[in-house]
Amino acid sequence: MQFNDNSVPGKYQQPIGSFAGRIVSNDVEEVDFIPGANMRIWYNNRSEDYPVHKHSCLEITIPIEKSYTYIFDDRTIILKEKEILLVPPDMLHKIAGTRSGIRFIYLFNIDFLEGLFDFEEFKRIIKEPLLITPETHPEVYSLIFERFMEINDLYFFYSTTIKEMSIFSKLMDVFGMLMKKDYSDSLVVVQNDKQREVYIKFKSLAEWLAMHSSENVSMDEAATHVGYSKFHFARLFKEYTGMTFNDYQTTLKLKEVERQLTDTDLQISDIAMSCGFNNLTSLSRCFKKQYGCSPSQFRNRMRRLKKK
Repeated sequence: MQFNDNSVPGKYQQPIGSFAGRIVSNDVEEVDFIPGANMRIWYNNRSEDYPVHKHSCLEITIPIEKSYTYIFDDRTIILKEKEILLVPPDMLHKIAGTRSGIRFIYLFNIDFLEGLFDFEEFKRIIKEPLLITPETHPEVYSLIFERFMEINDLYFFYSTTIKEMSIFSKLMDVFGMLMKKDYSDSLVVVQNDKQREVYIKFKSLAEWLAMHSSENVSMDEAATHVGYSKFHFARLFKEYTGMTFNDYQTTLKLKEVERQLTDTDLQISDIAMSCGFNNLTSLSRCFKKQYGCSPSQFRNRMRRLKKK
């Protein structure tokens, strides 16, 4: 990937600054951001692989034409067209098997987020590679994809400046959507008294469900807890949390599974039972869908990270 690359369409040439080439030493890449900025976005149509490397910035990739393959320590992700992959900072990865195609690759320095109150929650979301597809994030995928296309427009449209604040505003919007899907207290902020009453009820419910996440609370019980009929409750619950009641409960259980895999040496089968899963098979299926790996693979990865 080079500045003023003749193989890249004119409208996708780099807007500012020169780029001589990648600098990688001991598998660590020194990312060449736009001078004075905290980002670099590439229109990449090269048929080349990138050996094992890592960098301190967040990497995001969206193939537009044909697939694109990322290989991590114990996991391979084949990105299909218009799927979105977030690669955490400082995670070793390589890109292999590239023959042709078009993809956008985004590199963002997100160190400034460390000063935000809920940064630790966001960091937990991206501590593993995060794949965003219509299947994994049905409620927000289209909006997230749209935000990245808007980022492209802002980045490549200007030839002498970078609309960095506008770009990061849209990126933060993406992060907010991801956190709303993940948060156990991901309820919308409301204005009028009636909405506020509902909000308070569901805020209280979120705390109650978190305390009883291993007990398989039924929707009827939850509806009774906040004083609504089952039908009315189901509609309001999805409106205020962005997911169905069953999906929400599964997310809570998986959070506790993640904690126990990271912080304890309990057998995975025991963790499954203590967190409300009927058996190990049920846990493994749900865990892999959410995290892209098995519980044992996740635990091994966390142990390796702790040793570093």
